[in-house]
Amino acid sequence: MMSEAVVLTLTKVRTELGAFALEQHIADALSLPQSKVTVMIDEEGCAATIVAYPAYKDDISSDAESIATRLNDAIRRGDAGAWAACARGAMCEVADDEESVFIEEEEALDMWREMSEEARTGHLGNVPNPDGVMIRPTHRSQKLPTMTTMDNNCSSPTESQLRRDPTLLEYDNVKRVDVAQIYDMPWEEPFIITNAISDEILENGRMLNKDRLATAWGEVEVRTGNRETLIDNGITNSKPMSLSDALAVPQSGGDGYSLGCGCIVFSPVKELPNDFANELKSFTDSFPGNDTEWSMKKFTLTLASEGFGIGMHKHKAAMFMLLIGRKKWYMSSSENLESGQTTHPAFYGEKSSHKCIQKPGEILFVPNEWYHEIFNLEYTGGIQALPE
Repeated sequence: MMSEAVVLTLTKVRTELGAFALEQHIADALSLPQSKVTVMIDEEGCAATIVAYPAYKDDISSDAESIATRLNDAIRRGDAGAWAACARGAMCEVADDEESVFIEEEEALDMWREMSEEARTGHLGNVPNPDGVMIRPTHRSQKLPTMTTMDNNCSSPTESQLRRDPTLLEYDNVKRVDVAQIYDMPWEEPFIITNAISDEILENGRMLNKDRLATAWGEVEVRTGNRETLIDNGITNSKPMSLSDALAVPQSGGDGYSLGCGCIVFSPVKELPNDFANELKSFTDSFPGNDTEWSMKKFTLTLASEGFGIGMHKHKAAMFMLLIGRKKWYMSSSENLESGQTTHPAFYGEKSSHKCIQKPGEILFVPNEWYHEIFNLEYTGGIQALPE
């Protein structure tokens, strides 16, 4: 979900503060959200590697040299005195080459597994819940986002959402386009691609049934999150869990609380065991493309129970293949949502221009930088595809 990265090295820095604290200081110096800065401290504890995403903001140069200069200026002015070992000694430079900051994939996964709750979600800002109340994203147990105080008498998440969106089960204004006709489309608004998945392959989609997955792949480690934690860079903020445990998290208890905050599986296919990934290959091979940008794709397995999927967010253009269940989508271009305005619960009504009910076998295309949010009408399983 992020823009192009800038990789820098920082020497003579107070690494004893820890990566989380350094991320906050560096993000402040660069006028970026902390979620757009990642810090990795070397084994000797003498230097840090910085991965930043300055293209997140239009008014910040995304050139690596400019970013290094900006950070060095902060050090020289003394703005970094609290976290640089000495204001004149600390130095930020552009990483020499990719090898100098390369981390083995297994090492990166180990670092992710060992992250504390604070490291996973402590840097995330407040986001609106479905009723517009600002809350802090967390993996800890909290009131189910679809069962707020005013909805304690609702018997299900769907009944609760119907209070916000009376057209939940009916309204659909997104165009359906046969896969043979998609190359004539402008790709500037959402549309649903039909007939891209054969009946035989769609029948195989039943392998994403909860019971079958728990039996066949229950011990596999997957990335999980919830409506709030997955909004901003959900892969990094995700929490490890066995697939069987993730599927077993109850949607809600008798008091309207969920042990897993409405657990969502959001796991890159490339991280799954080869045999599991190969089971999904017939699905990933069925994604069409509109140009060379889509010739290489990265895929993410998504599984969720009835209730909300990831909260309102945006990223580069993406396709979403649904194989089991039904999803209600709410979408709007960035231009239609003014910065700083209240979005919920109005995003389920007049503040989303495009809405649809996606069914198994359909592939939804969401254009670049379009806001979108999902409500799962039942248990769903599918795959997200983004350009590599």
